[in-house]
Amino acid sequence: MKLTLLTINEEINAYIELVETEYQHDYSKIAELSIQYVSRRLEHVKDKFEREENIGSSEEIFYFKHIKAHLSALIQYYALVQRIELGKPPRKKRKLKTYYLKVLYKIKRKLRKKNFYYNYYKANSTYLDPQLFLRVSQDIFCTTGAYILDIDKRNNTPAVHVFAQIEAYEMLRHYLKKKIKAFAGQTKVLPVNRSNQLKWTTSKVDLIELVYALHAAGVFNNGRADIKEIAECLQRIFDVDLGQYNRVFYDIRARKINKTKFLDALKDGLKKRMNETDNQLFI
Repeated sequence: MKLTLLTINEEINAYIELVETEYQHDYSKIAELSIQYVSRRLEHVKDKFEREENIGSSEEIFYFKHIKAHLSALIQYYALVQRIELGKPPRKKRKLKTYYLKVLYKIKRKLRKKNFYYNYYKANSTYLDPQLFLRVSQDIFCTTGAYILDIDKRNNTPAVHVFAQIEAYEMLRHYLKKKIKAFAGQTKVLPVNRSNQLKWTTSKVDLIELVYALHAAGVFNNGRADIKEIAECLQRIFDVDLGQYNRVFYDIRARKINKTKFLDALKDGLKKRMNETDNQLFI
């Protein structure tokens, strides 16, 4: 199951990178294509799960907590982004900033209403997983605002919908904060010559691996810089949005083979360069 999650996330990240490169700031189109792609991957993994026989409790929990809830969250997130971008006012900075702030406050209020589940999600807690992420013996009907949610016992658990919504809101919160920060000019801390700007051309996963390596090595501020500071700095330098890099790092840690794939490639590349230039005066 963990390998399935890692493979799917790598496929999704690669696809979304391609879409973002092609459509750049057309967030509505990016959202539309991302929803379609993630929906297909969710259907694929659901079919695979349903065909599995003799699934243990730990595998069932992992599937519903980390795979189905996560993919459902991505679909909800892109649907929310699309709705927000289509509903935004004309491009006047003050109006746009106010608009994004209002949406952010609404998201924060919704997360506060789910305070217990939100804290459980943020803390990566597991003590209630059997109650939350194992299928029950009968269908459950939950009231969600003006709607009644039918939880099919065959394909859902009591908490999948709630955790998918929380993760979607958390991703949206980061998206909105970045939008608002751009209006405040906080993303322009470093002077960048656009005509000579370096462009990060490998995957975002590779850059995230580098971020965590630099943090682990303590190379900034005598080891006092945190992950967020390093990630934001490299995002500004290379003009890259790393999204939920902590989630991607979880996938990196779950690799069965070669957990430090990018760092190993850097090391091998440098060794090769050194060997090739051993007899040269200048490199």
